[in-house]
Amino acid sequence: MDKLGINLGYLFLQVVNFIVLVLILRAILYKPMLKMLQERKERIADGLNNALKAEEALARAETDKQKVLDEARSEAQRILGETRARADELAAQIKTETRADAQRVLEEARQDAGDERSRVMADMRGEIVSLSLAAASQLLGTNLDGDRQHQIVEDFFTRIPPEAKGLGGELIVVTAVPLTADEQERFKKELGTDAIAFNIDPGILGGVIIRAGGRQIDGSFAHQLASLRSSLS
Repeated sequence: MDKLGINLGYLFLQVVNFIVLVLILRAILYKPMLKMLQERKERIADGLNNALKAEEALARAETDKQKVLDEARSEAQRILGETRARADELAAQIKTETRADAQRVLEEARQDAGDERSRVMADMRGEIVSLSLAAASQLLGTNLDGDRQHQIVEDFFTRIPPEAKGLGGELIVVTAVPLTADEQERFKKELGTDAIAFNIDPGILGGVIIRAGGRQIDGSFAHQLASLRSSLS
């Protein structure tokens, strides 16, 4: 070895120093470096896992979001449909109530008009009677006493046709002038029923028309004049 220029003692010492250096480096640097690399690897793995979980959570959140939106739209459509149905129902109800109110007002107006006409006719009854009595006196060429005048007026405006007496049932009585309460009671008694509706029609001029169902007994003065004209023609 000496011929080769190698000092065995020195070589041995170098080998020992190298081994010691390797052991020192392994103890001081390699193991901590391996540990650090392992920890870094684990952190990267955790990061990837967390990223994957976050991605899955985001996907679930998007799904949940879409589900919530779909449910909200469905609920909004349901509420809108119910609102429209309720609005239509309310509009129909208002329309029906308006028609009912209009009909009621119209009926009340008709009733008021009928009552007013009856009142006016009742007020004019005295004048009509006076004119009728004056005409009767002119036709007879003499003045009639009070009782006779009263009887003539009664017969002219309120004489019940003989064939209608005791008719009974539900009746409609039409006269040219309003009847007094006493006259109405007499009609009920002679016709044999309390179910009588009293109507006024000045167009019949005088006399009485009595209707019972589909039957009519016409004792009006207008009917008598029409019959007279027919017979003369």
